[in-house]
Amino acid sequence: MITYRKISAAGGGKLIVAYLREQQPEPEKDARFERERVDPTRDTGDKLTTYYTGRDDRGAWAPDMDPRIAEALGIDVTRIPTDEGLARLFEAKRADTGEAWANTGRKRELSAFDFTASPDKSVTLAAEMATTASERALIWSAIYRANDMAMAFIGKEVGVARRGSGDHASVEAGAVAWVTFRHHMARPVLQIQDGANGATAAVEVPVPGDPQSHLHNLMFNAVATESGHLGSLDSKRITKMTSHLFGAYFQAELAKELRKLGVRVEVDDRGKAIMIDGIPKEAREHFSKRSKQAKRMAEAFVARQG
Repeated sequence: MITYRKISAAGGGKLIVAYLREQQPEPEKDARFERERVDPTRDTGDKLTTYYTGRDDRGAWAPDMDPRIAEALGIDVTRIPTDEGLARLFEAKRADTGEAWANTGRKRELSAFDFTASPDKSVTLAAEMATTASERALIWSAIYRANDMAMAFIGKEVGVARRGSGDHASVEAGAVAWVTFRHHMARPVLQIQDGANGATAAVEVPVPGDPQSHLHNLMFNAVATESGHLGSLDSKRITKMTSHLFGAYFQAELAKELRKLGVRVEVDDRGKAIMIDGIPKEAREHFSKRSKQAKRMAEAFVARQG
């Protein structure tokens, strides 16, 4: 499935970066930038390479980012996302200079939307407990490909800038940008405030959690149109389409990629996710302590309410 969360431009950019990097330092190198692409239309397998180096956990720009949006946000796609640049972007500032994004005079309240793509528990277990590194990398490559396809689809649907208002309103499609982070565990989340009047951020509690691979895709709240306008994402479409269409698209692409690898998949009982046949139901339930805890809390609440 795919869920989303709004990122406030008034929040603390550094707090968001720390959460996404899971308190790890920014990488010094990235295999994707250690050699030039001979043929940009050919899949070089760079994401598979970065899996082996362990660097994909700490951030990657959207593939094939349009130069218009990269220039508008001050993003250098030939370099690794830095802590400083990301923190600025999450505060609706240019990554390179720290200046506010261009706008039409109205302050931008939201800097990004965090689209979180989560495969079924069986896919997570297949990747995390694969018997060989090659098998693990292939499964992760399938997850990444499905995620990239889903995010490109989302970008086309919500990357529409509105101009004017009322009867004179118009829309113009444009280019969008996002950055992706991979997390491996599902942990409890607390709302932490930075001082009495400071920003509040959702932070995972650093305790052992269940294996639950998921990808955080933070799409910046900016649309660069061909006419040179820098508008905002169409938030109404995000609200209407994320819970069903976007999630279904991701699951369909993931099923296709896994089948390419010869993996047998089926749809779960809810009809919302694809599962890998070879992972026993007992294993999925054993590593779902967080879900069971949530169910117990819900049942207790219902009992208290009569």
